[in-house]
Amino acid sequence: MLVRRTLEEVWSSGYGAGPVDRYTYPVLALVDEHGPQGLGELTRRLGVSKPTASRHVAKLAAAGLVTTRPDRDPRAVLVELTAAGGAQVARVRDVRRAGLAAVLTGWSDGDGDTLATLLARLNADLDRRRIESPAPRSGPTLNA
Repeated sequence: MLVRRTLEEVWSSGYGAGPVDRYTYPVLALVDEHGPQGLGELTRRLGVSKPTASRHVAKLAAAGLVTTRPDRDPRAVLVELTAAGGAQVARVRDVRRAGLAAVLTGWSDGDGDTLATLLARLNADLDRRRIESPAPRSGPTLNA
């Protein structure tokens, strides 16, 4: 909670006007990082429900930031970043990096390297945990 509150000012910058916001930016960032991917894989990586991921993708597709096309299974779609989507990712990333650099300006190179190493480890462990044991989705439950 402390990290989220502390970084909110940095992470909420750079979106500009339009469909990219704190909810849709992760879609663009993941497709930029991992390349074209099916909606199911994207859903897993985001840690959201399929309808939520689908809404975000539809919003970004309507803005020309991603495209979708049938995947190997015609019932599934592959999400791809467009040039405009790649440019948007770069803009947001640059604004975020500048904000974070301003915060870390007094840190030594060693401290910055340590932080980067530990954050990479934390992110990898959190991703592995989410994939291995996804959080239960809210919804109806059966009482035994």
